[in-house]
Amino acid sequence: MWKRPPASAKSFDSTLITIVLVVIVAILLRFFVADAAIVQGKSMLPHYRNGEVVFIFKAAYGIRLPSGRYIVRWGRPVRGEVVAALRPGTNEIVIKRIGEIREQQPMPVYFLIGDNGIESIDSRDFGLVTFDAFVGKVIPQR
Repeated sequence: MWKRPPASAKSFDSTLITIVLVVIVAILLRFFVADAAIVQGKSMLPHYRNGEVVFIFKAAYGIRLPSGRYIVRWGRPVRGEVVAALRPGTNEIVIKRIGEIREQQPMPVYFLIGDNGIESIDSRDFGLVTFDAFVGKVIPQR
């Protein structure tokens, strides 16, 4: 014969399911939609200061896998946008402005530059970046 579980067990089960769902949604949001980064150095002065936290809209251009490849694209960065990108040859995220877009086959490449050119390590040092290097668009906070 089947017995009905006590009300406290049902309440615990629903609370646990809610917590698990919230954690899963938070992880999905962080990996695919939005994240935060800390500006390091003086390369983006006067717009972004050293130590400032910026928000990155990861889904601005499409859905990017944690491995780095975009599986769905719905937008392209434009000249003048501030983006978060992976510095070529490293996994370091850099916050830079798109200075130039060069149309090449089959995909365009991007020249990234810091707002403070004297202090910036940018595409003048590490070269052009491809679309897959973009982590997302930096959301202006002012």
